[in-house]
Amino acid sequence: MPVATHDTKTFNLNSNIQKQYGGATFTLKSLSATPETTEFVLARHVPDGIAKDVDEQLMKMRYLVTDDNGWIYEYQKASEKGQEQPDGSFVPHYTENVKPLQGKPKELTIRPYVGGWYDDTSTMFSDKANVTAPLTGQYPLTLDQGKIGTMSVTGVDFGKDKTLLKLAIAGEMASVQKTGTWLVQNGKQLDAIRTKLVGVEDGVYQYELEFPAVDSTAQLKVLTKRMTPVTFLKELEMKVHLPQ
Repeated sequence: MPVATHDTKTFNLNSNIQKQYGGATFTLKSLSATPETTEFVLARHVPDGIAKDVDEQLMKMRYLVTDDNGWIYEYQKASEKGQEQPDGSFVPHYTENVKPLQGKPKELTIRPYVGGWYDDTSTMFSDKANVTAPLTGQYPLTLDQGKIGTMSVTGVDFGKDKTLLKLAIAGEMASVQKTGTWLVQNGKQLDAIRTKLVGVEDGVYQYELEFPAVDSTAQLKVLTKRMTPVTFLKELEMKVHLPQ
């Protein structure tokens, strides 16, 4: 069972892996790793006149980064800026940072996808997509998130300075499914302070979400969201062999 470790090499790979989708060309320019982060840079060339549906997909596209041990690398930050080419044109270069490498993976896979949004666009906070359940001490407690799948609460640890909500989520979209999860104390919604992937076994991802300390005798609920299904753009998937 892979668990969180900190045995990270520092490296910077210059890559020119190139993939095409609907007339657009994506080139992986570099992949680098430090003890603090893993970073990849993509040049995204989208020509004028590209089909409208393809253009919309590319605008909404996000990335799932995994390794050959089944670990999912959580998003940290992203930016995009144009780089001038010899012909005077500008090609957008997208930089994304995810969590540092765990252990010694042999390969990273960058998987573009669309979907995985809250399944309600009628209000700013997607209230109609809410799924709630009281925390009564009976676990596992399974919540149906609609077309994207289910998540289970496997326990709650009450500390003097924090509360840990423990989740088990099956499948490769676990990192997306856990994003919209809150504790509700006496009707007040609490945001997670931090999220940690603590292990994965047989495709089930174990997360710990840290919240402020709560009164264990208070009325507690867990709140999550129904979410839209995910479609992977397999034509743009990139596998990178890592130095050993």
